[in-house]
Amino acid sequence: MVGYYTTPNQLREKIKKVHSDLTDNDMNPMGGGTITLQNNTDGKGDFIAKWEHPSLSMPTQSQLDSA
Repeated sequence: MVGYYTTPNQLREKIKKVHSDLTDNDMNPMGGGTITLQNNTDGKGDFIAKWEHPSLSMPTQSQLDSA
């Protein structure tokens, strides 16, 4: 699991900066997306719950931090 991000859409935008060819649909599991972001409402924020993209690897914490 990669770290938590608390600002709404912060994690989504950082992922899209690392992998610029990703779209919001890639992160929409209800629409067939292969990446699931989750927030357990425990005060920790959003995190990558599942990454099943067929050609892109899940970004590292270092990549997200520098994005």
